Amino acid sequence: MTALVDPESQGRRRSRTKLGFRRVDLLIFTRGGATEAIAHELLKRDEVVSVGRSIGEHTIDLRAEILIKDNSELLGLLETVKGMNNVNDVVWSEIVEVVGQKRSIPTSIIDKL
Repeated sequence: MTALVDPESQGRRRSRTKLGFRRVDLLIFTRGGATEAIAHELLKRDEVVSVGRSIGEHTIDLRAEILIKDNSELLGLLETVKGMNNVNDVVWSEIVEVVGQKRSIPTSIIDKL
């Protein structure tokens, strides 16, 4: 089990919506060719905002964006997803501090359009 440190107690800001929800990404490793079925099942849940298929890391097939209030909701959802048929594993990630953000698309990208 991983210990979680409250970023607010460390002087950092949590990634929260204006209504007090946390935005968390679930990174899901599937098996048995059931990726799309699992995605549609996740989308039936109220706390799931979006689900997308992903490429890159060989063990991550789906990325689900969720909104939760606290760690107990996160833990419950993690246990539910881990118990779904053809889910091999699930990990989660949360942005705790935005380091920076560009205000516009770089000119070099726009020139390629």
